[in-house]
Amino acid sequence: WEFKQPTPFLRTREFLWQEGHTAHASGDEAMAMVLKILDLYAQVYEDLLAVPVVKGEKSQGEKFAGGDTTTTLEAFISENGRGIQAATSHYLGTNFAKMFDISFEDDDGSRKLVSQSSWGLSTRSLGILAMVHGDDRGLVLPPRVAPVQVIVVPIPGG
Repeated sequence: WEFKQPTPFLRTREFLWQEGHTAHASGDEAMAMVLKILDLYAQVYEDLLAVPVVKGEKSQGEKFAGGDTTTTLEAFISENGRGIQAATSHYLGTNFAKMFDISFEDDDGSRKLVSQSSWGLSTRSLGILAMVHGDDRGLVLPPRVAPVQVIVVPIPGG
């Protein structure tokens, strides 16, 4: 694996993330969880980080390998005029349940495969925060991230 163009917080060899996995009796329950988590991630970006995001669904070519559907949050970076993936939430269907024999016994005693979801938010959110709220003159963090604002004034020749 060759690593090209590292960018702090956005594309690094190591990063921290919050990840979750759930197993459900039905595909409808799993998909409801996928959408609920996507809404929660949108709240983090919009209400805490003051970063507007757009909810969407990845194409078949862009979705998580092994999943049925990948939903996404995309943010807009005005500095370069590009979008950036902010978070994802995946409906895995029964794909991994088939591979790893993850099943349960339902109310009528029959064995059924679980339907699964998987989702994650990473330190990329910090990079997006800095790109949206920063420029060449500095970074102004939203009040819910930094309730106490500090201004550093350089003194030339001091």
